Amino acid sequence: MPRPAPSSPRRSLLASVASVPLLVALGVSCLASDPPPPAADPTAPRLSRPLEFPLIEGYGSVVALPEAEERPRIGGRVVFDTTAAAPAGKANRGLESAARLVNIYAQEGMTASRPQIAVILHHNAMPSALADSAHERAGGGSNPNRELVERLLAAGVEVWVCGQSLVRGGHALSDVIPGIRVAHSAMIFNMNRQQDGWASLGVH
Repeated sequence: MPRPAPSSPRRSLLASVASVPLLVALGVSCLASDPPPPAADPTAPRLSRPLEFPLIEGYGSVVALPEAEERPRIGGRVVFDTTAAAPAGKANRGLESAARLVNIYAQEGMTASRPQIAVILHHNAMPSALADSAHERAGGGSNPNRELVERLLAAGVEVWVCGQSLVRGGHALSDVIPGIRVAHSAMIFNMNRQQDGWASLGVH
């Protein structure tokens, strides 16, 4: 039986060259479908304990500290007196602090006996109380605090806004997220609550 003619060096070279585009295409396809993982933020601290969200998911993270002193007590009343503006696209620190206190008590199994909690938003914090439509008219897009406000209200936290700040900011009293209550002024609100025995924590 005659043997098949051996391939010429030229024919083998042409076959190898013809396969290069296919290999390149396969490599590009693999790269496109399997992007590398994002680089870790080098400025983020390494946490020795995991963050938890016992009741309000996604806001007010806490860590378990069973060996720490000054433990949560039953009862009490506290106002988060908030003037700090919220960073663009992020939650307001006063609202987040209220969520953290809720989560601290939930983590300790003390939700039913936690303090009464209220937040009063005024001055630079006032826009955090606006409904999406009013927030958009003010040039801020949809309000990134709406979800957090709704979760706080569902958890029994009072959320208030200063009526003086609303009007001075060009808004109607009805321009707030549903469930937020309007105080005559933050000064009057804080005076009344202190006379009623509420502690005050400033978020400025």
